[in-house]
Amino acid sequence: MPNSLEPVNADNRLVPQGQGQGYNSYPTQGAPADNLSLRDLLRLLERHKLLVLSIIGIVTLAVLAQQLLSPNNYRSVAQLQVELIDEVGTNQADVNSRNDQRVANTVRLHRSRSSAEAVVRDLNLTENPAFLAELGEVSGDETALMQQATNTLMSMVDVTSEPGSDLVSIAVTAKSPELAPLIANRYPDTVGELRNANSNKRREGLLESLLAEQEERGEAARVAFAELSEFRGETQMLVGAGGQEDLAQVNRIAAEAASASANSAGSASRSSVISRAAGINSTAQATSAALQQLERQHSGLVAEEARLSAIYGPNHPEIVRVTSELATVSSAMVNARAQAAAAAQSVAAAEGAQLREMARSQAAQDAARAGRLQGALAAVTSRAFRNNANSVKLSELERAAQLAETAYSSISSRIEQIRAQMQLEGVNTLLVSPAAANYDRISPEPVRMVLIALVGSAIVAAFIALGVDLIDDRLRTSSQIKRLFGLPTLGMLPMFGGGLSTEIKKSPVISDPQSMFAEAARSTYSELRSLPRNKLGQTVLVTSPLPGDGKSTVSLTMAAAAVAMGDRAVLVDLDLRKLGLLQKLQHELDTPDIVDVMSGRVELDNVLEDHTNRPLLDGPEEISDLDETNHIVLLSAKRPVSDPAAMLTARRLNVLIAELREKFDLVVINAPAALAVRDARAMCEFADHTVVVTRWGRTTIDQMKATIETLGGRAAGVIFDQVDYADHARRQFGDSIQYYMESSGYYTDAVPPRMTLFGQVRRFFTRRPEAA
Repeated sequence: MPNSLEPVNADNRLVPQGQGQGYNSYPTQGAPADNLSLRDLLRLLERHKLLVLSIIGIVTLAVLAQQLLSPNNYRSVAQLQVELIDEVGTNQADVNSRNDQRVANTVRLHRSRSSAEAVVRDLNLTENPAFLAELGEVSGDETALMQQATNTLMSMVDVTSEPGSDLVSIAVTAKSPELAPLIANRYPDTVGELRNANSNKRREGLLESLLAEQEERGEAARVAFAELSEFRGETQMLVGAGGQEDLAQVNRIAAEAASASANSAGSASRSSVISRAAGINSTAQATSAALQQLERQHSGLVAEEARLSAIYGPNHPEIVRVTSELATVSSAMVNARAQAAAAAQSVAAAEGAQLREMARSQAAQDAARAGRLQGALAAVTSRAFRNNANSVKLSELERAAQLAETAYSSISSRIEQIRAQMQLEGVNTLLVSPAAANYDRISPEPVRMVLIALVGSAIVAAFIALGVDLIDDRLRTSSQIKRLFGLPTLGMLPMFGGGLSTEIKKSPVISDPQSMFAEAARSTYSELRSLPRNKLGQTVLVTSPLPGDGKSTVSLTMAAAAVAMGDRAVLVDLDLRKLGLLQKLQHELDTPDIVDVMSGRVELDNVLEDHTNRPLLDGPEEISDLDETNHIVLLSAKRPVSDPAAMLTARRLNVLIAELREKFDLVVINAPAALAVRDARAMCEFADHTVVVTRWGRTTIDQMKATIETLGGRAAGVIFDQVDYADHARRQFGDSIQYYMESSGYYTDAVPPRMTLFGQVRRFFTRRPEAA
């Protein structure tokens, strides 16, 4: 696949894609993968169809065999209602039917091992022939028999409850339709007896201990209250003494004493004032009944005198009479007024004396009350201080008595509660729907179980196939290379039988141009030539992650493809540390090798002339007749070189590559494996592009990642080698190779037959040998 044009450096040489872009210039393995579509899933199942079919077949056949060999099983179900009885005998299930915790506890109790053992004993199941058929062979003593019987019974019983309901279902599955209801109906009675026995036994023991403790606590309370009463009698401290009550009493008496003192002072002052006021009397307004009568008579005479004076003269007898009577009345008025004043003076003196005596009495009373209150205050204060001194001991005795009383009350309440629970209260179960014998078997169900096994095993097999595919880190497709490393795949060379070491002169690229291998080689070479290049010959460095990945074969194949397409090609082998394919070919040619050229013993032109006379591989006849240089030139060593780094210095190698670029269209450099030695990294400087050869189905993602990191991100593309086209097509990767069999009529190769089921099984369980 052609890449975009790339810039040139200062030496007018193209910079391959990725060079100079840093250590991590490609996507890492952790890049997100594409979403798995339905087509991808189908292809995945196709790749692992043998595994999937094996899992489905094994599981389905195992389930079918188990169903056919299993005995008939029958199930009977008993329905229980859980009752919660309170202290007055009321069933709380009628009040609160959704007591999930109560129902859950009942289910757990019916599932317990102790309940199963009790049912075995109650029904004597160890001697029941139907149950012994469920039990099978038992070896050991009576204990082992009971152990096995309990385990078997627990596996036969299924106790369930529905949410929001107080009903519990006991389902028993047995081989005998009569045994199942027998066990189901016995379970509630056995569990009830077991629960009541354990509960009453525990409560009786608890009640006995509580009664003994109650007696001890009662005696302790009596002793504590006796000590408290004795202390109060000795110290004459009533209830409340020594606390706030004493303080309140002192405050009340002090307030009353202060009030009495104030009243006494006020009474004394008021007495002195009354004494002074009693001496101040006025008789100006004194009067009496006689005086008032004389004053009325006097007024009448004055009025009559005024009336007669207007009628008569001054000497008229009537006027004289009135005047005489007026004088007599006036004299009588003077005497009466004097008498009234004297009487008023006596009354005022008596009243003043009375007020003085009353004021003196009130003052004396207030003074006496104030004195008594002061004495009482002193006595109460003294008693309060004594009570305060005794309050510490009193508090201790009161706390001891209170604690003893509280403990006694608590024990008494607990005893009454336990007695009530033993009489009525508790959780009971009522068998509302007894189990009946059901002669319709519930298992085995071959058809249903086989269908379930088929569907379930298919799902499991699909997940296993997906897991196998995910953990398989071997490289096989160009999409993996593009997605994981961002590199193009230049070609996928099929497996080549026969070996190039002995049949190099009959390379199918030249001898069989219509073969699949030749077509793949020419296509790969076309992709290689489409990479950016300058006016001189193209230089390509070929390396691989590890030795044995086929880089020498690919290098030779690319040179042969170039010759087949009419280009001049030279193959420079720089992997000189060990004997390989190219060194063997160099030895068979018996011409000067690269060691002779690099040391200067032989000129490059002489080597090229020798190759013209004895070519390694000629091109097609129609091209060779027109171009005498249409053949492969090989520059390798006849034997391994002990110190290739000393021989292949940068200056010598740069001069050699420059001369070859002027004389050939394609210069293929076969470099050592990138992960074996670090020569490939340095040799990248002498090539326009670096191509990594990947062994199909063997090179892993980690190996490829390490290789690209070792090359500094200079890889321009990847070529897959030793591709098993038949296996690749069978795996349904969705690329062009998937359809090669349908287009095999274009090739002269024998199309590999599709692998039979036996062959797939053998391939699945045996390790595929490494290709030559």
